[in-house]
Amino acid sequence: MLYPGKVLLDKKFVFSDGSTKEKYLVIIGKVDHTLIAVKTTSKGHRYRNDFGCQSGNYYPAFLLPAGSCCFPLNTWVCLGDFYELKANELQAKMVAGQVYRCGEIPRELIRDIQFCAKGCDDISGYQEGIIDQSLVSI
Repeated sequence: MLYPGKVLLDKKFVFSDGSTKEKYLVIIGKVDHTLIAVKTTSKGHRYRNDFGCQSGNYYPAFLLPAGSCCFPLNTWVCLGDFYELKANELQAKMVAGQVYRCGEIPRELIRDIQFCAKGCDDISGYQEGIIDQSLVSI
């Protein structure tokens, strides 16, 4: 089952320039068959090393320190791009072995990430609405 907090590894994630690479994704919203996902990075040269929400930065993100969840390294949840995914297409990629479930972010952290995402400039009203409807309770 896919819901906010699930961490996925997409072996062939397609970037906006058409290139592909392995990328970890975090689901931060789900309504009906639409998921809102964001990518992650452990390369922090663009980001602050302050735990938590960095929505006001030029590169908005949320820092998850090493060991705070399923990521072994400091990992920034990138909140500058939001991806609308169809659950059935994602499930098909999982069956085909292109996407794998890798873990889960604790409820209190995913809720903080959801609120942080809602404060970012690059989120659309539609995407924010999906997050509002799927806020994780603590």
